[in-house]
Amino acid sequence: MFEKTRQRLVLLNSIVLLIILGSFGTFLYFYMEYRLNSQVDETLQHAKSHIIREYKGDMSEFIKPEENEDDHRTIFLFWGKNNILQAEIPKHIISKKVEDKLLEEKNSKSPSTVHMGSFHYRTINIPIHHSVSTNGNIKYVERIQLIYNLKREREMLEHLLVFIEFGSVISVIVAILAGFFLANRALVPIKLAWNKQSQFVADASHELRTPLAVMKLNLERLFRHPKSSIEEESENISQSISEIKYMTKMISELLTLARSDSNQLEMIFSKVQLDTLLNKAVQDLSELAKVKGINLIANIQSPVEIQGDKERLYQLFMIILDNALKYTTKNGQITVQCNVKGSNAHIVISDSGEGISKEDLPLIFDRFYRGDKARTRKYEGTGLGLSIAKWIIELHGGKIRATSEMGMGTQIIMHVPLNKRHS
Repeated sequence: MFEKTRQRLVLLNSIVLLIILGSFGTFLYFYMEYRLNSQVDETLQHAKSHIIREYKGDMSEFIKPEENEDDHRTIFLFWGKNNILQAEIPKHIISKKVEDKLLEEKNSKSPSTVHMGSFHYRTINIPIHHSVSTNGNIKYVERIQLIYNLKREREMLEHLLVFIEFGSVISVIVAILAGFFLANRALVPIKLAWNKQSQFVADASHELRTPLAVMKLNLERLFRHPKSSIEEESENISQSISEIKYMTKMISELLTLARSDSNQLEMIFSKVQLDTLLNKAVQDLSELAKVKGINLIANIQSPVEIQGDKERLYQLFMIILDNALKYTTKNGQITVQCNVKGSNAHIVISDSGEGISKEDLPLIFDRFYRGDKARTRKYEGTGLGLSIAKWIIELHGGKIRATSEMGMGTQIIMHVPLNKRHS
């Protein structure tokens, strides 16, 4: 059932990676083009400044055309009145068609690029309006046009473009492989969550089906004996009420967790006397502890004030204490300790119950984990209380953990900041 999701994730991840790699390649190409043009422009501007200062002498000696004989990268055109070409250094490098194309840039005051077939030139105009000497000939020149052949720069860009195109082909393969890898990685927690949730739904369905079956059976018994008195059927009625209470509790806890996941439950933070709240929880369960023959001891520092949600904190303490009472046998002991350590309230609830196995201990706060189902049903537990407790403590910025040994009891250790850190 995850195959379509995998395919979509692969496609999405591949497209994203291709866009990123394609954008990088495009940026690299245009950045290199910009840098190369900038270097050429610096060369032209430098030559322009130099010529403006020295143009009164013999330009042919000043320019030294022999230095350009190797590649003829820099060309000088001397334009007179009516756009008549007076001189060219070096000679016979520029064709008539290129001259006409360059003439279109006569009014350009900043460097510009001229395309002519496979040739690219960078050009700049230098206004002179003065007679200059070239090879012993004195001619009136209105402007000198500096031309830089971009052949090498274009070759470099073409090589870069080939490299980018080749890299794009490789990028497609890499993007698809990376898409598969990322999709598989992304599906791992989804699959785990799905499997846990499916297991949880199956367990919850089983837990709900049992009380429903019991209630159905008891109601059928009542129908079979319509003349029986309430006293005669009190056991069946009492059992049905007990199952209804169990179902109500489980549904309430499921609803709490569902709302917490969708952020529909908000904590109302205010100043809370934690010691008073903890003493109240101990007091409310003290009678039940006496009935079960359990010694409930409280060692709570006073005062302990924190920022928290009073109702949720009370719910947290009742969940932990209720669990301790369930799994502690007659003549056992439960100890509640609370004190301040640094910037945290430190709470420890210990019992002398049967303990938790090493295999179950790391998973007891996981709502989707179900330990011994028979054990849970025996003690009328839904298996959701500790998940709710963890949710409450974490929303207060605190931490909760458990230590236990089989036959030696369990310790639930909680740390709650005195002042909640805002995220």
